[in-house]
Amino acid sequence: MSVSVRSVFGPAALLLLTGRLLAGCSSPSPTTASDAAVPADAPAPPLPAFPFGVKIDSLGGVAGHKFGDPLSAFPKLRLLPAIPGVPVGPTRTYTSEGTTGWFGKHRAQVPRQLYSFLDGKFCAFVAIGDPAVLRPEANYLFGPGLAQGQSQLFWEGSRARAVYAEKAAGFGREGRLDVLSKPYEAELAAWASAKLKAENAQ
Repeated sequence: MSVSVRSVFGPAALLLLTGRLLAGCSSPSPTTASDAAVPADAPAPPLPAFPFGVKIDSLGGVAGHKFGDPLSAFPKLRLLPAIPGVPVGPTRTYTSEGTTGWFGKHRAQVPRQLYSFLDGKFCAFVAIGDPAVLRPEANYLFGPGLAQGQSQLFWEGSRARAVYAEKAAGFGREGRLDVLSKPYEAELAAWASAKLKAENAQ
């Protein structure tokens, strides 16, 4: 059984998968108070030199696991069931039930931890939980990210991407960290293109 990429990754990560996530990062959000003081003809602040997420490349995944590692290297994973009515994609996604490493030790604060595999190889990770715990860990893992407003950070490496985002949830806030292998992104795009071509040929 499997789940689709759309069912595992939220809107932010889907934008990340299509490579459009950073398109809105070249200027501050129009809702910030600082915009009123910026002259209309003032040049936009330059983006950091690419890649600005060098540390994400050196880590090559998440703490304790490299992109491309086999499923057998991940103890205590449980396959998520397919969602009725949702098309099945090429990846298989598991929830972690381990207790080792930072994420295992902070399961109470970060209860949702999902690992995705393509052809049995680790390719993407999602963690959702307390932003007061998750955001500092993201900064520790990847270094300073490119901020968009107060609730989003981006890291763009040559081999990997990551985004951290926060949103209101219940009476508090929820943080979400998505980490993605770029080779996986390319394979996913090729799979989607081949699927579309096959459907159009029918």
